[in-house]
Amino acid sequence: MVGQPSYLGVATGHWVAALNSSDPLERRLALHALAQIGPAAREAVPALIEALLDSESFVRVWAAAALARVHPENPDAIPALVAGTHDGISFVRSLAAWHLGRLGPTHPGIKSAVPELRVLLNDNDPSVRAEALVALENLAGKGAPPAELKSLARTVDPAAPPRVG
Repeated sequence: MVGQPSYLGVATGHWVAALNSSDPLERRLALHALAQIGPAAREAVPALIEALLDSESFVRVWAAAALARVHPENPDAIPALVAGTHDGISFVRSLAAWHLGRLGPTHPGIKSAVPELRVLLNDNDPSVRAEALVALENLAGKGAPPAELKSLARTVDPAAPPRVG
């Protein structure tokens, strides 16, 4: 695997192999790594498509996000992320919105996700609503966090050490 693209010094092939782990968190880490490698990890596309069928919904969302970064024009990526916006677990809906927003306004097919993100603005979970709003603003090219998140920003000198306790 010498000469393969890598992330954190680990070659693409090893990250692809980690997608077969019994640990869903390890599979998620592998998907994150492959997404970070991006288009240079094209050899991972078949495994990423297979990971869209993972038994864990949060892993499926990460698989879709990785596929969208490794092979942006793949027609399976956006629908799989949109499917995550309908998940019964609020964390998965929030995660799907976050990933959709990160893809940006020029990503192929991203406009099809906008109506689904707008539906999430009325979600029962406040974190889902916040992520949907951030995603919609990112896709509109604004990239500004909602007012609720701005209020969490530090108002002290950024050079000051963080407060503990």
